Amino acid sequence: MRTLASLVLATLLLAPAARAADAIPRYELDTKDSTSALRRGGEGKLVLVIRAKDGWHVDPRTPLKIELSASEGLKLAKARLGKADVVDPKAESPRFEAPFTAVAAGAHEAKAKVDFFVCSADACVKQVKDVTFAVAVK
Repeated sequence: MRTLASLVLATLLLAPAARAADAIPRYELDTKDSTSALRRGGEGKLVLVIRAKDGWHVDPRTPLKIELSASEGLKLAKARLGKADVVDPKAESPRFEAPFTAVAAGAHEAKAKVDFFVCSADACVKQVKDVTFAVAVK
């Protein structure tokens, strides 16, 4: 019972810090290195980098997953990414690269649902963000 009370008290004390943390930008999702145009049959990659800032970081001990989907003109190599898919596990900003093949001409989209935590010295805040990648296939 005492442990439960301690947990409830800790949650109440951290709640204001988490709400205050929501009011400031603490990260950005960078997709600029993604393939945006290629020919039918070509191979490209979706690139996503989580860049924490202003004293925040992506803690490697917290859950992190990315669910990918794409329109029919793009064939993804993987539908899910996680910590094991980070290009450089020692990098400060986790970078993910998801290969795909262009199977049909036209304007296509790939989507990523990014589920992760950003942390400071005082709190960790769960983030769930959607990212869209536009890909033109000739």
